[in-house]
Amino acid sequence: MEDALLTFSFLLVTWLWGDWKKWKQYYSTIVFWDLGNIIYCNLTVKKPLWKFTTIIPESMANILMIVVIFPCVILLFLPYFPRKGFMKQLMYVCFWTFIFSLIEWWALRMHRFAHFNGWTLTYSVIFNFGMFILLKIHYEDPRWAWLISCAAGIFIMVYFEVPL
Repeated sequence: MEDALLTFSFLLVTWLWGDWKKWKQYYSTIVFWDLGNIIYCNLTVKKPLWKFTTIIPESMANILMIVVIFPCVILLFLPYFPRKGFMKQLMYVCFWTFIFSLIEWWALRMHRFAHFNGWTLTYSVIFNFGMFILLKIHYEDPRWAWLISCAAGIFIMVYFEVPL
């Protein structure tokens, strides 16, 4: 039930305020995020750091994230990103980090999400902050985003001793 409510909420908010007219402009960043999630799911299949523990199967939850949630978030996040003012940009990223971290905290409380192998909500907050910055970087210059995400991915794999 919570999964449907969250998905419906994202769809409704995106329907009302998402930048649907320029979806093609954001498409490569959506695919970048989707690929990052697919790579995570495949590399951590034997030793996950986090995963969904929803009513629906985990694979379906991941597909829902890739097909619905991530595109919705991009259509809401990138169009309204402040063009100027470092503090405004920082606060905007903090706002989205808070939203994602709050959803994760709620999902943890509802037993719809779980952490494993040393991962904690604190790591998720840091990860979410970096992720939103990375999404903006990808939108501006994908080459830097791929380089940074590869380095961050290797660091996470080594730090949390995730086997290849």
